[in-house]
Amino acid sequence: MFKDFKNLLFPKLCACCDQVLLKEEAFICTFCRHELPLYANFFDGHHDLHKILYGRVQLERAASLFYFEKKGPIQALIHDLKYRGNKELSFYLGSWLGEILFEAGWQRSIDVVIPVPLHRQRMRERGYNQVEGFGKAIAEKLSAKYTDTILKRRSNSKTQVFKSRMARSEVIGNNFYAEHLQEVSGQHILLVDDLVTTGATLEACYLALNEAEGIKLNIATMAITK
Repeated sequence: MFKDFKNLLFPKLCACCDQVLLKEEAFICTFCRHELPLYANFFDGHHDLHKILYGRVQLERAASLFYFEKKGPIQALIHDLKYRGNKELSFYLGSWLGEILFEAGWQRSIDVVIPVPLHRQRMRERGYNQVEGFGKAIAEKLSAKYTDTILKRRSNSKTQVFKSRMARSEVIGNNFYAEHLQEVSGQHILLVDDLVTTGATLEACYLALNEAEGIKLNIATMAITK
């Protein structure tokens, strides 16, 4: 009864359209869930990240849950996750993609899941890394280890979402570094992030992780730009 009263005073809203959710709905209303732009090429072996990162990253496999467009429902969803404190949405999306990855057999090769890190200052401001729950939920589905102690971030650069490829290239340099690489030597790593546009951040993370011997890199993101 108290829970119903609380929901009456503070109704839960859809992360995409801000409509009040029904009792049986979680995070995304039924209408929006059916209208979301799911990534279409998941199982055909031609993920866009292979083209984006070609010649820059030695990539094994890649997966994304959604396509991203400006002013679209996925922009609203990611904004809700990052700036409105909807931390649990990260776990929800990770469970969703994790089930797809499990059905595709990724649990047979992924050893460890690593999130793209936030800078300490951004972490203090937000209170959480928006891809932490996403990564943990995927790791649980795949029976893999999750760790956020390997990959670190030096720069607290502003959001890169709408910058050009040249402007985003500034994140490559020395913005990311890795520690305790012996813990992941020879392993299949699944690097997880929220949104990929030019791939500069993912390339920077790869360069840091590739200091470990014999790793194989896989990438999973919530969304990728069209």
